[in-house]
Amino acid sequence: MKAHRNKILSLFLAVLLSWSCQEVIDLELNEADPRIVIEGEIVNKNTIHRIRISESLNYYDTGRMNPVSDAEIRLLDENNNVISGFIYNPQDSNYQTYDSLRLEIGAEYKIQIEINDELLEAKGKLLENATLDSIYYLSDKEMQALGQPVFGEGYFLFVDGRLNNEGVEYFKLDVIVNDTLRNSRGALSNSILTSEFFGKEFQALPVPGSFEEADTVDLELYTLNEDVYQYYVEFINLLFNDGGVFSPPPVNPDSNIKNITNPENEPLGFIQFSSVQRRSLVIKKRD
Repeated sequence: MKAHRNKILSLFLAVLLSWSCQEVIDLELNEADPRIVIEGEIVNKNTIHRIRISESLNYYDTGRMNPVSDAEIRLLDENNNVISGFIYNPQDSNYQTYDSLRLEIGAEYKIQIEINDELLEAKGKLLENATLDSIYYLSDKEMQALGQPVFGEGYFLFVDGRLNNEGVEYFKLDVIVNDTLRNSRGALSNSILTSEFFGKEFQALPVPGSFEEADTVDLELYTLNEDVYQYYVEFINLLFNDGGVFSPPPVNPDSNIKNITNPENEPLGFIQFSSVQRRSLVIKKRD
């Protein structure tokens, strides 16, 4: 019996020693040459259109990405006619069109960027947006009275409407509450929509999240081309990747920006081509 106790004690001490000998190891990750990162949004509304260009950082680098200020950018129509150039604004590190431009729904546009002696190009169509017939809200008590499941307290928004294009359609729904965009990773995940899940006509389509009395809610609905929709899906998957043994290795989402000069050196990021509509309401207490 004494020998048995000694074996158990020896095993226990071995485990303690193994814990005490652990050390933190910093992985030596290879440093890569900076890559061009592009973020842009081209919409139908009468506005100044903006594009941001910067350089990527290595894994252990801290701080903000360095802006690129010496690119040449132009906006073209589907016949390759130049509509506008862009000028760099050092105050916000964005390139912007010289003037406000209202672009046509249903038309295809192209962005060309010349940088580091290479030509980059992205194109997309401003698809017709959905028709939103009504936007309304119900309180948690009203939903319970209707026999509907309620997750949380407050008010919940719903939309009735229909789609206007053939085939599967893709959207991004931005929810802005009291002038603040809901942009957590969960909110972003819920904002990317495909008509495969709600069809051509929809009733009581829920707006993600709950709201409180006196909230001012702005909804911005953007149409998406399929390549940008896929970019968002891949980006969201990356945000929720926990690095566990069952998670796929993280990779950069596929960009819709092509390097015409050197296809093997594609940039990171994307340019979104969208038609957009905005609806607003104020949550008022029920009598």
